[in-house]
Amino acid sequence: MPLAPLRSLSGQTARSEPLAPDSYVTDGRRLFRVVSQFAAGEEHRFASLEDCLTLEVRAYAPGELAAMKLRPVHVTTAP
Repeated sequence: MPLAPLRSLSGQTARSEPLAPDSYVTDGRRLFRVVSQFAAGEEHRFASLEDCLTLEVRAYAPGELAAMKLRPVHVTTAP
């Protein structure tokens, strides 16, 4: 099943990286862990994100995610 890319408010792909479970994204102020991706083929599509500060998990619609202007967080490992 393909993953849905993040989209900007204009509807254009904001980046080529998808919302993948257990990846991290930020809006520049908050850090989120992706709990689940968009469910394909469902009438009501959403992705669940966990706020890493409060540990609250919330479902977001594609438009809400676009308005948040999320970008991926790349985790680097120590040598």
